[in-house]
Amino acid sequence: MAALISFYLTSVPYIYMEALVFMFFAWTFMGLIWIIRLAAALWINRRRPGTSRSWLTATRWLLVPLIFVGSVLAIKADAPFQVRFRLSQSSLEHYAAKLAQSGRSLGCQWVGLYYVCGDYPYEGVIVSSGTEAITGGAQIMVEDWPIMISRGFLWLPDGRQPPEDAYCEDYGHLVGPWWRCRSWDGW
Repeated sequence: MAALISFYLTSVPYIYMEALVFMFFAWTFMGLIWIIRLAAALWINRRRPGTSRSWLTATRWLLVPLIFVGSVLAIKADAPFQVRFRLSQSSLEHYAAKLAQSGRSLGCQWVGLYYVCGDYPYEGVIVSSGTEAITGGAQIMVEDWPIMISRGFLWLPDGRQPPEDAYCEDYGHLVGPWWRCRSWDGW
């Protein structure tokens, strides 16, 4: 369960500090329980003469460390985010195009696997060079319970760089016209 919650919390454009705090405490607690159970099993089995340890019995104790290592590797490779984004990409594309065309907020709703509750059309925002405006783009902010809206996407169909004066502070290119963005969240 801790692995699934960790995957959910890391499937946003930028990892929340709250996710790191949760993962630290959850995995530390599970690790301590695993160590106590392993020590108790070794203590109980220490005096049983002639007990044969089967491979199956020995490997069941490896399940928790394997899940932990697999979870860390998946999170390090950004797999939870990439899977959730790829499954939602066509819905996000349609939503962003609709937002850019209408020029006004579309309200809170599920868009693919993301609950979008902050959206902003990009009309006339000056690019960092100061020479031309971005038209037809959109910024889509994701609201994941129980965390505030501070992560999202920037859709720039012209293939341009994000403007410096936009709502988000950090950007990272994803694919095509998509950028991940992170606004200030107090941490």
